[in-house]
Amino acid sequence: MSTYAKNKQRFSYAIGEAGHDMAYNLMANTFIIYATTSLFAGLKNANQLIALLTSSIVIIRLFEIFFDPIIAGFIDNTKTTRFGKFRPWAWGATLVHAILLIVLYSGFLRLMDGNYLMLAITVVVFYALMDFVYTLKDTSFHGMVPALTVDSKERGILNSFDRIGAAVGGGDIIPLFMVPAVVFFTYLSTGNRTQGIQGWFWLGLILAIYCIVTMTISMAGVHETNSVIRSSRKRASLKDVFSSIFRNDQLMWISLAYLVFAIGNVTSKPSIFYVYNYVLAKPDWYWVVGAASTFCGIFSVPFYPVLCKWIRRRNVFVIAISGMLLAEVLFVFSGRNLILIVAATVLYFLPQQLITLVTMMVAIDSIEYEQLKHGIRNEAVTVSVHGSLDKIAGALSSGIVGVIVIISEMGSATDASKLTAANIATFHVSAFVVPAILMVISLIVFLWKVKLTEERHAKIVDTLNAKLKHAPDDVQHANVQ
Repeated sequence: MSTYAKNKQRFSYAIGEAGHDMAYNLMANTFIIYATTSLFAGLKNANQLIALLTSSIVIIRLFEIFFDPIIAGFIDNTKTTRFGKFRPWAWGATLVHAILLIVLYSGFLRLMDGNYLMLAITVVVFYALMDFVYTLKDTSFHGMVPALTVDSKERGILNSFDRIGAAVGGGDIIPLFMVPAVVFFTYLSTGNRTQGIQGWFWLGLILAIYCIVTMTISMAGVHETNSVIRSSRKRASLKDVFSSIFRNDQLMWISLAYLVFAIGNVTSKPSIFYVYNYVLAKPDWYWVVGAASTFCGIFSVPFYPVLCKWIRRRNVFVIAISGMLLAEVLFVFSGRNLILIVAATVLYFLPQQLITLVTMMVAIDSIEYEQLKHGIRNEAVTVSVHGSLDKIAGALSSGIVGVIVIISEMGSATDASKLTAANIATFHVSAFVVPAILMVISLIVFLWKVKLTEERHAKIVDTLNAKLKHAPDDVQHANVQ
């Protein structure tokens, strides 16, 4: 592939991620705000509906952990078309999901105001349908990376562009214009300067169209390869789908390392709000967290391919974890020093995306590792595991942070002055010391058990090419030494 073709594919994939991430935030985060401030506002059973919706989301997400590999296996088993295997699914699911978003933000649920039971059932069923379609879209879009290239270096660059697309044009920018846009469109429709359903509809419509346009551009600019390695894949049964996950020891070890890290991360990350609100008593400075999260990601991600070339991804993981551990220590010992806490915030978010990229790349490279070791190639299934780990950590997040707030007595404190030194010490230990220990465990697992380096992956690809070219109709099995 020429340099022009590679760059075209990289930018196209990033554009697709921008819309893909926007769709996720519209459904997972913005919809809750829309439901609580407009959709259910004024209804007699508004609180019950909100409780039903939030609890249903948690249950649906947990159920997805077991359902995701089945969806991924279904995609892997579909016949490759002239447009590829993944592109039709990614674009088609995007179109359906965008239409569902438009319907959801239209306020159609208000038509059932008089029938609480029907309204409750519709809310849960409709959200579950949206979540299913999104999972289909997410699995096919991100599962496409190993189909675009078998070169580990190029996969790293593609995933770096993916993260840049999410940071620059994805859902993280919604908070910057959401409220003004809703008020503006509500005013145009009703003459009232409020956050009305009319305003939410136009915001949902515009962003849904944005998702379709970006994915269309993306799918027109990427090209799935038809190498001998990919074409050798045989149809896998449901049993094969799950066995391919658990028999892939490198996928299992990197998954364990990432899961332990992710649990620590979802404990510390939301806890930073309480540092600014209660420890510092400066909630107005919480904007630093949003700025650091966005700009640190944009700054650090482009350096990932360069760092991997200079020091290899194994060392990138070590340095990134070390940076986050230093941030955890700073949070604990910074006291009420604003400068140190801001420094800790920046240091916490700066290496975060690098850890995600390293673990994702090892997981993707394990596709060829498993193919050589057991003769099984499941692209979408393997990639879906990483997303499932995020769902597990995300599902635990609210509960963990809730426990931290309770044991440190922040929930009952009306302001920062009500907290004792013991309360703050308890908060620091649970919010930063325990997660730091989890990150150390993650690092130990990574260094001890994850052996799939870039060099080893390149040798595996060479071995597969040599074997399959001589026996294209028979998937060869070999043990990786």
